[in-house]
Amino acid sequence: MPLQVVITGGPGTGKTSVLKLLKKKFPVMKESARLVLARNTLFKGKDAKQAGGNVFQEAIWDLEVKHFAQSLVRKEKVVFFDRGFFDGFAYAQLGHLNGLHDRAIQGKHILYDAVFIMDPLPQKYYVNDPKRKESYTEANKIHALIAAMYRKYGYKLMRVPFGTVPQRTQFILKKIQNLKCPH
Repeated sequence: MPLQVVITGGPGTGKTSVLKLLKKKFPVMKESARLVLARNTLFKGKDAKQAGGNVFQEAIWDLEVKHFAQSLVRKEKVVFFDRGFFDGFAYAQLGHLNGLHDRAIQGKHILYDAVFIMDPLPQKYYVNDPKRKESYTEANKIHALIAAMYRKYGYKLMRVPFGTVPQRTQFILKKIQNLKCPH
């Protein structure tokens, strides 16, 4: 089984840029929220705030579970995830969603080998896009909630310091060289 490695952080922290570089050599499971927004007819044409709610979050979690299961049978040594299952708990808390007990139980079966959290970029680099509507302040609040949720579920986060995309990518690759797959 390959190492299961999550790259996470608040909106606009540089996850996608780093993952684009990693994708040149490693498989990357795409961000489920963006895929749901792009593919699911219930949410097509909406941003995350417009689509918010239990149905949207459940669709994201379902896709996260599918991605995790698909990654387990890969032949590569490492599979990266653009966000992971536990990011959903931060967004659920922000949206004041209820009925998460079953997902918390399900999360006990999703075991990542490493979780990297990207340090937020300085505000001058923060950019909105058609799916990212959060202000810089909101993005930092989400970032803190994501970190708290991974810690709550027993993960030790590895902070990826601010730097260029190649520097951040190299930082991650050096750290995973020392990891052994516990499965």
